[in-house]
Amino acid sequence: MKEKIYIRNAEGKLHPSEEKEFETEDSLQRLIAQHPELLAGDRMRPDDPLRWMLIRREMPIESWAVDLLLMDQHSCPTLVEVKRGDNREGRRAVVGQMLDYASAVAAAWSGDTMRVAFERDAEYRGSDPHEELRALLGNVREVDIEKAADAFWERAATNLEAGRLRLLFVSDKIPFELERSVVFWNMQTKEYVEVLAVEVKQYPGQFGDALVSRVIGQVDAPSSGNARSPNLSPNELLDSFRPDVREVMLPLFDAIENAGGELRYRRTAITVRGRSSQWTGPLYLARFYVTDGGRFEFTFDYNDGLPEELRTLQKEYVGEFSSDEFISAMNRSWGEGWVVNSDNFVEHIDLLTGRLCSTLSELGNL
Repeated sequence: MKEKIYIRNAEGKLHPSEEKEFETEDSLQRLIAQHPELLAGDRMRPDDPLRWMLIRREMPIESWAVDLLLMDQHSCPTLVEVKRGDNREGRRAVVGQMLDYASAVAAAWSGDTMRVAFERDAEYRGSDPHEELRALLGNVREVDIEKAADAFWERAATNLEAGRLRLLFVSDKIPFELERSVVFWNMQTKEYVEVLAVEVKQYPGQFGDALVSRVIGQVDAPSSGNARSPNLSPNELLDSFRPDVREVMLPLFDAIENAGGELRYRRTAITVRGRSSQWTGPLYLARFYVTDGGRFEFTFDYNDGLPEELRTLQKEYVGEFSSDEFISAMNRSWGEGWVVNSDNFVEHIDLLTGRLCSTLSELGNL
């Protein structure tokens, strides 16, 4: 039986709309290309909703072509394969197909390849690539767009070389077999390759077509909760650290929250972030990992188009650690910063707390 939804008009009368399959895979593919917001990036990242920009349809990968190549605001290449629910290929072969794509893209593409493909496709569609990039990034002044574009594509190249990708299966009906595969692969590859499925259903009606999206396969729970999530509770995460580390973390967390910071508890780490009225999303300043006996990163993630005051604060915060002998440099494509081991974290906790909380307070005041 086909699903129904009901639209209530201004007079309170209900108008039923019955689910209708997409006529062709191409029609669904074109819809996603024109409206990538249907991929429900706010469900994938409730705290930092993902937005996408179309690079091109049918992007060549060796002898294949992926249906859609998108890029999110963090320069993560997102490969999208679109299948109708009645296509039995969507049940099994498409998973292997996408894994083949993921294994080949680093050799097949480069940052320049993706940039040229985007600019040519935008020109073909009669669009301004700079305006599309500004819409994706937000908060980028027109005079800074060239610099922001260079930084954006440089980071995209780094992500590509590191194998940091997102694979999305899109259909009007995600079968159980595909859902099971997506959950499995996402759990195995989450650190670098995110694997998800998005179900997009349409309900034509007299007021237009209603479109409803559902994200499938997440293993890190969104804010609203996810019954399949293997995330640990705050207490479970804290218990994973050494007793002396846990003892100093509790007052540190109190200080962070008093300074206006936010704590997020993930599968293997606790993240610290701040907010500023000059920037729409959160700004990450630290990550405390339970792995390797405890790994403590003090960083300020890259964000294209940061206002000058925030960029200055970013450099000042990271620069405070540069003369410390108890730290080592962090080598991550999404930010610069420093790493402290458990022993030095405990020994220098007052210094680290002061720097982190001072920066959080300054962020809140900007």
